[in-house]
Amino acid sequence: MQLKGEMSMLNVLHIQDTDVSEICSKLEQKRDEAPQFFMQSPIVIDGSELSGNALEFDFSALKQGLLDLGFIPVGSRNFPPAANNLMRESGWAIMRDQQSTSSVSKSEPVQKNQVKDSPVEESKENINTAPQTNPVAVMKTQMTVDRPVRSGQQVYAENSDMTVLSPTSAGSEIMADGSIHIYGALRGRVLAGARGNESARIYCQSLQAELIAIAGRYQLLDESDTTLKGKPAMIRLDGEKLVIEAL
Repeated sequence: MQLKGEMSMLNVLHIQDTDVSEICSKLEQKRDEAPQFFMQSPIVIDGSELSGNALEFDFSALKQGLLDLGFIPVGSRNFPPAANNLMRESGWAIMRDQQSTSSVSKSEPVQKNQVKDSPVEESKENINTAPQTNPVAVMKTQMTVDRPVRSGQQVYAENSDMTVLSPTSAGSEIMADGSIHIYGALRGRVLAGARGNESARIYCQSLQAELIAIAGRYQLLDESDTTLKGKPAMIRLDGEKLVIEAL
């Protein structure tokens, strides 16, 4: 038997008040935007922005609410230590706390109870992606993939950009902390800026992806009104919105 740590994509639910009903209602709306993407999806709750008393929070009700919505509660982080026993009694695993780095500008209003995709590994559980410094960082390496990425495969470029010289298949998942360049048809899921780099971009010769995401902001291509499906495209983040442009 071998026990190894590895990078996995988790949704992080940022708790900002103690109203469980409101949290579940907002999360249900978010889930319904992309039900296939979120169904049976693992989720971590983060209390670093909680304004109320954590000892008054109904962790049991939230866990049941997440299960009812089709999520898989994984653990909690960044709650006051005084609430640890309460969380354990409610069946929550307690993950290591780290200083959070919000991906929302201080000049912009913060939406309550946001849920975003974040890669979380055992040693680096952080809000909105794991860096402890400015998420817009210089990538130190370049990862090149010279063979097709097949359905069911996941390829991750940590602290680097990624270049894929072959097509990616439906059902595959590629993600990078930097930008992603696909010299072929882009299918499956693609996630750039996985640790919060909002300047990351996605480039491809034929845009056929199921889902595109940059710094946790995602979009299903089937729900997009872009005219660039099947064509060369570049995807960037403009505020909270993904913009698809011709190459």
